[in-house]
Amino acid sequence: MTSSTVDQKISAPVYDPRDQAIIDDPLPALRALQEHDPVHWSDKLRGWVITRYDDVRRIQLNEHISADRLTPYYESLPSEQQNRIRELIRYLNTWVAFKDPPEHTRLRRLMNKVFTPGAVRHLHGSVARAVDLLLDGLEGREHFDFIEDFAYPLPATVIMDMLGLPHTDMERLKDWSNKMQLFIGSATASPNKHALAQEGAVEMADYFREVILERERTPGDDMISKLLAIRDEDATLSEDEVIGTSILFLFAGHETTTNLLGNGIRALLQHPEQLARLQADPALIKPAVEEILRFDGPTGALVRIVKQDHELHGRLLARGDRVFVMVNAANHDPRKFTEPGRFDISRDPNPHLTFNYGPHFCLGAPLARMEGEVAIAEVIRRFPGLRLTAEHYEYMDTLVMRGVRSMPVAAW
Repeated sequence: MTSSTVDQKISAPVYDPRDQAIIDDPLPALRALQEHDPVHWSDKLRGWVITRYDDVRRIQLNEHISADRLTPYYESLPSEQQNRIRELIRYLNTWVAFKDPPEHTRLRRLMNKVFTPGAVRHLHGSVARAVDLLLDGLEGREHFDFIEDFAYPLPATVIMDMLGLPHTDMERLKDWSNKMQLFIGSATASPNKHALAQEGAVEMADYFREVILERERTPGDDMISKLLAIRDEDATLSEDEVIGTSILFLFAGHETTTNLLGNGIRALLQHPEQLARLQADPALIKPAVEEILRFDGPTGALVRIVKQDHELHGRLLARGDRVFVMVNAANHDPRKFTEPGRFDISRDPNPHLTFNYGPHFCLGAPLARMEGEVAIAEVIRRFPGLRLTAEHYEYMDTLVMRGVRSMPVAAW
């Protein structure tokens, strides 16, 4: 790092993602950076914060910016700390989300054989049945927690069915997933979060190792069986990669959609005129889901590493620097969106970046969209008087995901 680079890293205002006000509502601070300091050095994050739409998209396409944020972090740790998360890193390092070409290209090609558009279309009926079953269980209840009782179990059920896992395992898989989330995105520096995250990863890996042994004996029509078939055809796919990809499908397959559903219903209930439009014209559900993804989407940020010195708006992003690509800010950039603070379910065009852009475009985007459209349409049809009952919501203290832990509602 050159002294001239260090000098550039003196900028204001201060962006602190651990500030409770920013956790609750990050947009005012991010919009201020967007206008006055679009390439902002955050001492709190020890990295660059990028907030403008065109810059976010440019970085997502830049071959000199790496998605592998795990390796440099792990290698920077003393050996004692490395040992604490060795097994966690072992499995996270197999995730396509943390890979650059050519490894990313290889894994993505193999995953595309399993997660096909046809497979997603085939799921429409089972998603609709799962929605109906969950809503049937809520009929007659005046109060319930939308996250706990619907937004979490729906996508968890769908992805578990895709993986061929019994629903009775949902709670322990949720516990392991929550532990891993402490490492993947939490802004809170708790003393035991690395130990808990490693514990969750090891337990989940052991679980999937047993599932793999069972599928090798008795293959099915599930995604794990299909991954094993690909492994047998393509010797480049290792057992760790099958385990890691199964963990990724489970983790990413429910977290994103849970937050999409929670944020979406909350946005509609907080904008009753838009809710009324959607109830009057259910055909608006597709653009409504796109606007939910833009307005308060489930993705907060992406983390990247500079592989080669790179200049942006007169600032030098030096090799090894961390870059926080603020997707939520990009989706509210007035240079790209007219009246970005307005929630408009008929917004067109709506080129939000919630599912990433370029080679790392989210593999599960078609499934998340379909689940959002089916679920939100049915919730507002069957519970037309649904209303929020909390004055304050506890948001997850994570940069990379955006959602609340709980959302109490009244049905009438």
